[in-house]
Amino acid sequence: MEAPADPLESKHVLPSKQKTVLAKSQERHILSLERQKQELLEVNKQWDLQFRTMKELYEKQLAEVKAKLHLSERRVSDLEEERHRHPPEKERLQFLDRDRPSQETKETKVLSEALHEMKEENKLLKQKNASLIRKQEHYECEISRLNKALLDVLKKNCSVLGTPSEAGDKNSLDDMKTQLEVLKQQVQIYEEDFRKERSDRERLNEEKEALQKANERLQTQLNKLNSQMRTCLKGKEQQERQLQQQSKDIPVQSERLTYPPPLFLSPCVNYGRCGLVLHYQDPRVHPVSRRAQEQQQHSPDCQWYVPDQFPPDVQHKANECPSASFSVEKFVVRKRSPSLTAFDLKMCTLKTAS
Repeated sequence: MEAPADPLESKHVLPSKQKTVLAKSQERHILSLERQKQELLEVNKQWDLQFRTMKELYEKQLAEVKAKLHLSERRVSDLEEERHRHPPEKERLQFLDRDRPSQETKETKVLSEALHEMKEENKLLKQKNASLIRKQEHYECEISRLNKALLDVLKKNCSVLGTPSEAGDKNSLDDMKTQLEVLKQQVQIYEEDFRKERSDRERLNEEKEALQKANERLQTQLNKLNSQMRTCLKGKEQQERQLQQQSKDIPVQSERLTYPPPLFLSPCVNYGRCGLVLHYQDPRVHPVSRRAQEQQQHSPDCQWYVPDQFPPDVQHKANECPSASFSVEKFVVRKRSPSLTAFDLKMCTLKTAS
């Protein structure tokens, strides 16, 4: 009787051992899944913290850039209003002042410095945005990898858990299904977070592009103002040069008017031995002053000298011989021309003597 009892007991012992082995393997899988879930939750928390901190920093920087851009736009609008208020004539008068160019140069320096700072901040924002995009891509890769690993593990567990048919196994399957649903919900939450992050990133990129366009527009306006200021400064310099030249020319003209006219020393030729003096007429001297000069410049030896008259011996010979007088008159007329030479004078004297 004892011999048949032993195989029955061995039959009952074998399924109990298999159940314990399956339960242990299922517990191990559950523990591994829980560990992976905790790792995923920790990674998600770290990523969420980093994303929020970077988002806050980026929003602060955007607010600062917007404030600076608003200030620069206000300055540009004030400058344009001042330029439209004053007419061109008043602007020319104002450019003659020395304080206005200095103020404009100061304002342009301030605007250029602000623009340089905005450019540097824009570069920093671009670098930070690139780093954020890289981190996001890295996180997305890690999360996708972990999701794939979870799905593979869950598939394996489902295939293993599909064999038992006891009530305890059904309870474990229900628990695994609930865990799967929880994990699916978490994955959906992660996907929603990623979509929100993408929308935020696209919005921030659009704002960055708008700021870049506004920055370029302000830079063009600043370049126009600089060119206008340079042209105005050039006009001012030209006006100052003209004023200086006019101030230099006025005393020179007054000095020229005060100087006495230069004396004109006309050449003379003696007529024979009688001392007849023939003068060239100066066209620049008035006739009255010319007569006074001739009276002052006649030779002291000829005290009988009278202008426009001949000496007595010549007059006597002219009375005796009218041809001689005609030749003398002809000689006088010819002598007033600059082409008369000493030989012509001698010939005239010989004719009068004959």
